[in-house]
Amino acid sequence: MLIPIALVFSIAISELFLIIIVIFFLIHTIKHKIFFYYKNKLFLFFIFFCIYLILVSLIKNGEVPRSVLFFFRFGLFALSTWFLLDNNKNLINSILISIFISYSVVMADAIFQYLYGTNIFGANYDILVQSRLSGFFEDELILGSYLSRLSPLIFLQLGLFINKNKTHDVLKSIMMFLFLFMFSSVIFASGERVSFVYFFISLIFFVIFSKSIKKSLIVIITCAIGFLFISSNDESRLIKTTVLQIQGSFINSDTEKFKLKNFNQIPVQHLHHWKTTILMAKENIFFGVGPRMFRVECKNPKYSVPNGCATHPHSIYFQLLGEAGTVGFICILFFFFYILKNIIVNFKKDNSFLLKNKTIIASFSLCCLLLHFFPGLPNGNFFNNWLNILTFLPMGIFLYSSHSKPSHD
Repeated sequence: MLIPIALVFSIAISELFLIIIVIFFLIHTIKHKIFFYYKNKLFLFFIFFCIYLILVSLIKNGEVPRSVLFFFRFGLFALSTWFLLDNNKNLINSILISIFISYSVVMADAIFQYLYGTNIFGANYDILVQSRLSGFFEDELILGSYLSRLSPLIFLQLGLFINKNKTHDVLKSIMMFLFLFMFSSVIFASGERVSFVYFFISLIFFVIFSKSIKKSLIVIITCAIGFLFISSNDESRLIKTTVLQIQGSFINSDTEKFKLKNFNQIPVQHLHHWKTTILMAKENIFFGVGPRMFRVECKNPKYSVPNGCATHPHSIYFQLLGEAGTVGFICILFFFFYILKNIIVNFKKDNSFLLKNKTIIASFSLCCLLLHFFPGLPNGNFFNNWLNILTFLPMGIFLYSSHSKPSHD
């Protein structure tokens, strides 16, 4: 599985791998009349959602953006991953190893860039000029996003390793905690606050499912050391920018202290984007202004908000509320509660960290989905190819680990 590393260097290559996998899946299942996968209720719900988005685009704007028209390919990618995992018992281990190796390479380069001001490809980093570490991603500040979105699968591997390393091999233990230290440090150094929240949620998730106070405490301390290592720098964006935005949101004078400023004066740009989508939703309550139309309609005087225009509103919930209306919003909210319900159900089952235990694999795959669909947190464009590949890979793993392999159609 080369997709995790391909996502670092080229979205085009990642898309090519996705298309090859999907085409193989379609040809094989149709040729051999294997229709079990297509009948999955979650996939059927997804197809309904895709059709809805296409119809809204046609009704509202008379045309369908390419990213909306072919959005269904991500659902097929999830089914393809499920199918491949069903037919190769070693593939799940290969995927986890692929993620581990990809992350190790990315982290090593990022640490090198942090310490020496340039990465192995010559991309410069100066914390005084650009406080966010980028590593291989260079001008695209998505290093933290890349590492944090699949971080539950890293913690899954950590649990599998701890369970397997019962002999307490000192060298292996040192390597594991060195990796964890680097992992937490690079996410903090990326300066992406949402990535920090994703990492924190993944850590809490691991602690809950590990059910071992001693092991959990060691992991937490290691992550805390990584945080302290980065936060000791006064220019760390994670802390500095957050403090400045909080201070800038309140009036602080002799007469009025800690009174929230007028909304338009609050220096958190995403809030202004979200207000724009609310205005769009009020005018188009059921179906929104049309998928991928926020960047166009935000310039409309009817929805004008100071600093409220961008290519997307940086929240998949507000984006769908404004672009696909309450129907689209309810669909994604329904899926979020579906994720929560399955996590709760799985928590009551056997959660021993064994590769053959599909329940623990399903739980940590669901955690990846929980991060992406977590309400209230800023996010990327809902239709972004890069983000959706990162999201639908664990979706496929979840489908595999929560269903038995079909013996016949």
